[in-house]
Amino acid sequence: MRYSLLGALLPLAPLVTAAPAEPVRVPRHATVVNHRALFSNYTFIIAGGGIAGLTLADRLTEDPNVSVLVIEAGPLDPGLDGILVPGAYAPYYYFWPNLASVPQAGLNNRTSGAITAQVVGGGSTINAMVYLRGDVDDYNAWGALGNPGWSWQNMLPYFKKAETFTAPDAAFAATANISWDDSVRGHSGPVQYSYPNYFYPGSANWWNAANEIGLPAVEDPLAGSKQGVFWIPSALDASTMTRSHAGRNHYERVKDSRPNYHLLTSNVVAKVLFRGKTAIGVCYLPTSADGSTACPSNVYANKEVILAAGGFGTPKILQLSGVGPKKHLKKFGISHVVDLPGVGQNLQDQPTLAVSYTFTANKVPNYGSLLTNATYNAEQRALYDSSHQGAYTLISSLSSNIGVVSLQKATSSYQQIIAAAKARNPADSLPADVDPTVLKGYKAQREAILKQFASDSIGVGTVHWGTADEALVYHLKPLSRGTVNINSANPMANPLIDFRTGTDPADVAVYTALFRKNRELFAAPSMQALGPTEAAPFGAGLTTDEQIAAVMRDQINPSNAHQCCTAAMMPRALGGVVSSEQKVYGVQGLRVGDISAWPFQLSGAPMATVYASAERLADLIKKEHCLAGAC
Repeated sequence: MRYSLLGALLPLAPLVTAAPAEPVRVPRHATVVNHRALFSNYTFIIAGGGIAGLTLADRLTEDPNVSVLVIEAGPLDPGLDGILVPGAYAPYYYFWPNLASVPQAGLNNRTSGAITAQVVGGGSTINAMVYLRGDVDDYNAWGALGNPGWSWQNMLPYFKKAETFTAPDAAFAATANISWDDSVRGHSGPVQYSYPNYFYPGSANWWNAANEIGLPAVEDPLAGSKQGVFWIPSALDASTMTRSHAGRNHYERVKDSRPNYHLLTSNVVAKVLFRGKTAIGVCYLPTSADGSTACPSNVYANKEVILAAGGFGTPKILQLSGVGPKKHLKKFGISHVVDLPGVGQNLQDQPTLAVSYTFTANKVPNYGSLLTNATYNAEQRALYDSSHQGAYTLISSLSSNIGVVSLQKATSSYQQIIAAAKARNPADSLPADVDPTVLKGYKAQREAILKQFASDSIGVGTVHWGTADEALVYHLKPLSRGTVNINSANPMANPLIDFRTGTDPADVAVYTALFRKNRELFAAPSMQALGPTEAAPFGAGLTTDEQIAAVMRDQINPSNAHQCCTAAMMPRALGGVVSSEQKVYGVQGLRVGDISAWPFQLSGAPMATVYASAERLADLIKKEHCLAGAC
């Protein structure tokens, strides 16, 4: 099975259900705790120990007078090769179990696995380490949807604050076509990133072929526009050539100096506790719990509860807490706290398509050599272990470079695609029972995305070849919208996930254009020198858009594990769930801190933006509560 996801066991710290009779002795270090060691009250409680949750916890505990508890459903990774060593990539260790979609109407009623992380560090622990930002207009468009304080210029300082970029060797960079603009890269943040120090020789053919069909080299894909081809920046610690995930860069990095930072692993937040309309804490239970609806343990927050459980988990917690569509919650006997129809609506991902090839003259070694040549594999692993060099510095199955394509670059028919999308009734792209406010918000999103479709500087798709027998085509900007809804009051039950991929005809038209662009790239002289043949279920016999689309509906994976936007940051009148400061409407003391607050998808993988958005939110919270000298 292919996993193309566009990214040491430690002790945790204390929380309890009743105020301690004796003054609590605070440990000298940040602590991984079991629930018996928990304090009864924290300043902040964060539900979810992924990128957003750990970034927030790290930054908030910079104030020694603040105590933070993070509750994470998964364990701490003990340093498995499949997590830390790029060439040994094995993300399935920490997939959330039994998570799957309902049958997908736009994909011939196929069901699909729905991948999300269950581990400290979240997606940054299991993703493909791709470290990209969105394009300038992505953040500007979020701001224009009624979110003051969001723009590229607002975000750039937080991107830089989050990260430390280590430049590759200058001679290697010149040989490999790696370029960057140092002024937009951060140099003192917790997140380490760099580039692999190796490339397969065939990747040069792919790069040259991309140039031959009009995809230019991009100076720096992190500068706000990345139309063309570039080396993939990777969340790679250049000192060890291992993964830099949030567990390492926002927990392990500070744990020896933060007695106020507590982490409870292998427990799930079942719901937020309210006093009237004010969030006062959470109810939690072990991840190993059975199907009971009971929630045995409470812990309390003096200032705020922050949800950071991801695009699937955050809307589930909100709905179980009585925050969401009143009509839906009533089915399960859940008393509503506030009627927010947008909770669980607006689900988006970035669908993926694998296109198989055979070759008569492919260059070796290539990625396939690691799989078929045991001697080469052993040599490369020994080289990596001894000197941090070679093919094992590349994430398994991926090559070193990638291409991002605007709709204009993908097809000369882009205006017809846009015109057809504008002529469509937006209500036809949403579930039949959609709330009018959610529909109104979707119309605003759709207008913003169609403007992006008309631009030659905003990516709608990505093409990539891992140098072996498969190319990958990604759709970055779907107009289809799905849902995440609870199907039980049992907090251990997975929600119903409906991506609704391909239900908007424009998405199929865009994907067909991207497929044809990939086909054009493989027909360019530099790739033809390798003798590629497009293999079944595609192939030269598929010539019409209708034929291509019919096969794609059987092949598209609706998820690249980039699920977002299910508690959208938009005005409440537009079906929004949170404000521009990520406060949940209609209640006090509750925020959404993760990717579920995004309005719509970025032109690129989400990891860098989740880090930067959490840095931004931490500053807002510090300012509001006068923490760490912020007032």
